[in-house]
Order: sequence, then C-alpha cells, then structure tokens
Amino acid sequence: MVTKAMNWRTITAVGAASALTLSLAACGPSGGGGAEESGSKEITIGMNSGLVPAFEQYAADFTAEFPEYTVTVNAVPDAQPDYIQQLVTQGLSSTTPDIIFNYDTLNQTLANNKLLFDMGPWLEEGKDGLTADGFIPNFLDQYRVGDQITGMPVSADSGMLFYNEEVFKKYGVTELPTAEWTLEDMYRVAEEITDKAGGEAYGLGTPIGDSTGYFTFYPTIKAFGSNIYDPASEKFVFADKGGLEAWEVLLAPYLEEWGTPYATRQDGLKMFNSGQIAMIVNARPNVVTYRESLDGAWNVQQLPTVNGKSTTGGGSYSLSVSDKSSNKEGAWKFLSWFYSTDGGMKSAEPNGVVPATKDGLANGTWKEDTNPVPSNLIVVTEYAVENAILPDAIPDDVQPKVAPALTKALELVVLDGKSIEEAYTAAQDELNGLLK
Repeated sequence: MVTKAMNWRTITAVGAASALTLSLAACGPSGGGGAEESGSKEITIGMNSGLVPAFEQYAADFTAEFPEYTVTVNAVPDAQPDYIQQLVTQGLSSTTPDIIFNYDTLNQTLANNKLLFDMGPWLEEGKDGLTADGFIPNFLDQYRVGDQITGMPVSADSGMLFYNEEVFKKYGVTELPTAEWTLEDMYRVAEEITDKAGGEAYGLGTPIGDSTGYFTFYPTIKAFGSNIYDPASEKFVFADKGGLEAWEVLLAPYLEEWGTPYATRQDGLKMFNSGQIAMIVNARPNVVTYRESLDGAWNVQQLPTVNGKSTTGGGSYSLSVSDKSSNKEGAWKFLSWFYSTDGGMKSAEPNGVVPATKDGLANGTWKEDTNPVPSNLIVVTEYAVENAILPDAIPDDVQPKVAPALTKALELVVLDGKSIEEAYTAAQDELNGLLK
C-alpha cells in the first residue's frame, strides 16, 4: 500500500473508499491503563506495513543517539476498518502502541472515538522544542479536531506538474510550462499537442482520474468559490454555482477528448513513461520513480492557477500518541527527536520525505539534492508545500461514501451522457441525505 516514498494518494483513496461498519463509541473511557506517564524507556510504534523498514531505521538512529531507550516497530493492518478494530481491541487491553500511524482522512475518526492524545497543550508550551507554530500551518490543520491537535504531519506531500520535453519537441510545440501558467494555458497547450499528435499521444493525462484522488480536483473546486463539504453549514455544497463551474472545467479533458480518455485512467504512469503523455499531474514522491524510468529531458513546474488561486493539492500522514498509552513521555521524547531537522528528519529525507515543519522546509537536507533532473524540483517543491490547498474534514460516518458518490457522478457524465448539473446535484443530495 505504501512504498518507501510515502504514496499519500493511495492512503487517502483507500481511506475514503473504506466502509466503516464498526461501532467505536463503546470502546470505553480514555486514559489508558493506570501508571500515567511512567517514564518507561521502552517505546512502541504501530506503523503502516509499507513504512515499517523506514521506521525501523529511524528507531535504530534514535537509539544510537539515546542508547537508554528501546524502540519496537510493529506493522498495523493496511485496511482502515481492520486498523481501527485493532486499535479498539488494543485499547481495551491497554496494549495500544505508544505512537500510532495516522493520516489526514482517518484522523477525525480516531479522534472522535477517543483513541488519540490531545497534543495541543504540550505543543503550546513547547515541550522538548516541539511547537504548533513550528509546523507548516496547512498540513498541521488537517490534524485539528475542535481545539485539539491529535497528529503531527510527517511529510508535506504535494502535487506538481510533470512534463516530458521530448514529447513537446516531437510534436513541434515550443511553449513549455511556466510558473505563470493559468489552467487555461495548460489546457490550450495540451489540446495543441493532442491535435498535432494525431492519436499517438495526449497533451495531458486527465488529472481528475476517477475522482478518488482529492488533490487533483479539490483545489480547483475551492478556486471557484465552492467546497466539497462546508463546515459552516454542515452540508455538502459541491453542486452549487461555483462547484458546477469547477466540474465543467475539471471534466473538459474527458468531454473535449484532448486529455487521456477515462478508460486509461489507471495507466498515467505507464503512458507518461512511454511518451504517450506530455504533461501529468502527480505527487512529488513520484520524482524518484520518474528518475529511474524516464530517458531524455523532463522537468516539473508548479500547478497552474485558476482565478489567481492555487490549484495545488496535497496530503500527509502523521504520527499520533495513543490516548491509551501510559508512556506518553517516552513517545514525546521520540517525536521531539523525529521532527527535528538535525534528528529524525535527517534520516527521513533520503526516503523522499519533505518535512512538514517550517525549519525542515527551509533548512532540511532534502534541499541538498544534487541530481540535476528535474532542474526545477527545489523551487517547485517549496511553492507546492506552501500553497497546497488541503480539504476540510468531512463527518467520519459519511466520509467513506464521498469518493464513490463523486466517481458515480463523473461516470454518469463521461460514460452515460448525463449533464454535469444533474449528476453532481444527485450526488450532493445523496450525501446530504446521509448526514445525521
């Protein structure tokens, strides 16, 4: 599920698609088993299986610096319902790991069911050097539930525009992406390449895919003045005037047939590597993959703007302290080391991590990447992290139904010829009907 370089798109998609059937409210009172803050030197971490090798290395680096500690890393289930069930069971027996794997679309579910420790007070006092102000605000905000902070983001993963200069040259298009591009510019050049390629290639891998990757469409929805779920009104609003305008723009590559067709939605990586796509929207961690697979000149650029607003999306996974842990002090000791630019982040950055801390973004070793390809990587990464538009939290009992509803609406338009207004209004009504 997760590779060495964290694939947050996969995590958020799986999280959104999982149907939670568990009743967690009966998991009992918070606080854990007895000896609060025992000061134990034995720390346990529950980690997504794909990240276990990386965290075993981080644990070894931590204990090399602090030999009085022992850190054990155990894999947790990949599937969201199985993971939650495990945490509930462990909580009842006071065996929950001290530090637990968390991610943006799961955080509210875990917090609402008293499984996460509120780290806000310790961050406010700057305990062991960790402060809320030290994190990049848009990424930390995904782990706020009311006045609590229940997770600290690890990697500030964000989207960017990858482009294959060889495809541009092949079809005689000299206008390469720039930082000043609007969405209209990207669409115009993509259509030109598609027309000149005559069926051999497409100018753009249609970014929206099947609607399960929020980072590909959520910022555009926001740029048109709409949202998926509006926290103020506590309603789904994506079929309002701004939302319908946004869906029209987002679906244009499919409907006007100059973006990759819906049937190829899972083949973007392969088609980009083979020169069948000139431009593709993807997450920064995929730089590692493209460096290994692409020949010839290629580069990255920041995503274009709409109405002067960013269309860059992002996501993250985080580390949280279990509310059931009796060794929160030990957990915090590890976390304060892990989020330090000179500590754990120095170990994590070779794995593709761009720190979600202000110091890590400004001074992390990730900026010392000497690979000349892609040449725009550092400046585009800085822009993407600072300008990423991240989604508002959706009520956790309905959140798993959102991605399927949006995919159904997309397919009704693209495959069945329904109007955008009809399809997305029906999806909005369906989701609002599920709200309690």
